[in-house]
Amino acid sequence: MEITLNRQCTAFSARAGVDGLSLLTDGTVRFSVYGDGQRLWRSGVLGYGDAPEAVNVSLAGRGSLRLVVEQAGQGRLPTLASWADAVISCR
Repeated sequence: MEITLNRQCTAFSARAGVDGLSLLTDGTVRFSVYGDGQRLWRSGVLGYGDAPEAVNVSLAGRGSLRLVVEQAGQGRLPTLASWADAVISCR
């Protein structure tokens, strides 16, 4: 997902994790946050039952935000990923 920031934004925060509906999946994912095409944050490999990782990224001086979820391992079914409690803080 890519978001054009139409004002001065200072930060992005969320909890990145695998959704509880992924109970029957054995896949894993990795989350990344990009600002203006530059990776600002990357999670470890997460699967069902793993605690979500806290995301706190500065967006100062950035014009765009891109949230990426990539498959990190082999899985039989899709893994549902969530950016829970996501907030973009702007002035």
